[in-house]
This record gives sequence, structure tokens and C-alpha cells, in this order.
Amino acid sequence: MGTIGVYASRFSVNTRSLEAFDEAIRFFKEKKMTDPTEIKIMMKKLLDVLNPLVESIKGNLSESTAISERNVVDIIKERNNRNWPTYKKRIQELHAKLELAKLEFSENDFRLLNDIADALDAECATLYRRMSERE
Repeated sequence: MGTIGVYASRFSVNTRSLEAFDEAIRFFKEKKMTDPTEIKIMMKKLLDVLNPLVESIKGNLSESTAISERNVVDIIKERNNRNWPTYKKRIQELHAKLELAKLEFSENDFRLLNDIADALDAECATLYRRMSERE
């Protein structure tokens, strides 16, 4: 697979993860929490993005193929450089909350989820630009 193929593959995977993550954020914002099966599916969509991010923040290698977690963490870190220790702690706390299936989201939780979605979107944009440059 050539360079453009690698970028295209990563772009596709990251885009699908972003779409699922955004869908889950909207689901919980709109409080559509009636069907337990759907709640589990939406929690999984959030965790599919948060799990590799938290592993990367901890300095562990992630086995995820859903996102480019190192790049996304770098984007988040760059955007929150001044308060990075506090910010990464907030990400880890939100992750722990989701792992325990606590469904009470605060405005700060939603802001944090949106920041993560924005960073994932920025990674998708970067991959798209790289593909466009190779054409």
C-alpha cells in the first residue's frame, strides 16, 4: 500500500470513529436514554475513542485501530498546554466515569467530549490534506 493508501485508510477509520463519537455525544445531550441496549451501544462508541486516548495519556501503547490516538492526544495537549496535567486528569476521570456506566454528564463533561471530538476532527483534516497533497 502506498503512502496515499495509508493516509486514506487512516482517514476512513478516524472519520468513522468521529461520526460514531459525535452520534453518542448527541444521544446523551438529548437524553434519549430509554432503551438500555442503545445506551450500551452509545457508551461503547464513546469508549472506543476514549480508551485508546487514555492508554496513550498513560504512556501505554494502544491496540486500537479506531483512531490515531497519539496524534489526537498531541492535538489536545497542544490546545491545552498551559493546563495539561489538569486536563489529562479530567479525561481520565471522565473515562473512569464512563467505565462505571455513570450516565450523569455535566456541562464540563460535554465540553471535554466536544474538545476530544474537535481534536479527532483536526486529525481527520490533517489526513485529508496529506492525501490531497499526494494526488
